[in-house]
Amino acid sequence: MFKQMLAAAGVGGAEVDTELFTPGVQPGGLVEGVIRLRGGRVDQAVGQVAVEFITRVEREYADGEERVADQAFGRVAVTGPFTLGAGRITEFRFAAPVPLETPITFFDGHHLPGAAVALRTVVDLHGAVDSTDTDPIGIGALPAQHVVLDAVRRMGFPLLRTDVEAGRINRTPQRLPFYQELEFGRSPHFPRVNQLEVTFIATETGMAVVLEADIQGGLLRGTRDGIGMFWVDYAQLAHRDWTQEIHGSLHRLGALG
Repeated sequence: MFKQMLAAAGVGGAEVDTELFTPGVQPGGLVEGVIRLRGGRVDQAVGQVAVEFITRVEREYADGEERVADQAFGRVAVTGPFTLGAGRITEFRFAAPVPLETPITFFDGHHLPGAAVALRTVVDLHGAVDSTDTDPIGIGALPAQHVVLDAVRRMGFPLLRTDVEAGRINRTPQRLPFYQELEFGRSPHFPRVNQLEVTFIATETGMAVVLEADIQGGLLRGTRDGIGMFWVDYAQLAHRDWTQEIHGSLHRLGALG
């Protein structure tokens, strides 16, 4: 559907529509499509047409309150300044690289509860209200993410939900100002772990895997958080036992004894 762009002084009005050729993609891939602009009853000056990815990000404030808002990232300029003639239809093809740290929304053919990513088209209009057109896209797990998540699941941890948190994780190659957490429930094989959260920070050659475990203490101790990390080299993905790697990380966190 075309979305209306308001012309200056409310006279006329152009419209924008974006068609995606790739509704599903993996981090590091390309989202391709075409943007169609249809002029209104007057000529309009367009400063720029761009596309960007958006996701819902939780941010914690000083008062302890958490708020969720759209966060844009991976913006790509499609075209520079031009005049959109009255009644004219103009098309622009585009190919937007998907940042490697983009939150995944699908794993093993199923949508991840709480996960959402979309591509937003932004049209910068001089003397008018900027227009946007937003199209949801599916982000599938990378092979390394799939292997790790499958290993966690086979260890008895059920995947519950996912969210995206504002902030940065130390000692990782993180570039985006947020990270995704995949939350798993209790496993019968790890009774001291109340909850396990997994975060991926992916690069072109490998990815950091961050494990955060809520660990139940003894009779005189309450719960505590244990944070561990290991590196997945894509070239070694098929040559290591990742279940054993995760088991070792949990052992180092004190989750087994």
